Amino acid sequence: MLLTIALVVMVIFVFLRNLWATIIPSVAVPLALVGTFAIMYLLGYSLDNLSLMALTIAVGFVVDDAIVMLREHRPPSRGRAEPDGGGDQGWG
Repeated sequence: MLLTIALVVMVIFVFLRNLWATIIPSVAVPLALVGTFAIMYLLGYSLDNLSLMALTIAVGFVVDDAIVMLREHRPPSRGRAEPDGGGDQGWG
């Protein structure tokens, strides 16, 4: 499990290229896992393949949301302007 967390932290650092922004999801992932295991224990759930797959997807959601939130709140670059005005980057 520690190897998995280390790989997740490394991937976050590669995408964000900022140590401080990497620390936030690095703390959130283990806390989310510990909290999930505690709630599962208190409710009497077992740790089977289905719950392990759900935990894998949940960790992916936490990491993805952390990266998206940090990218959205990054100040605009001072280099060149975006061709479309630098507005919303949605699909529509």
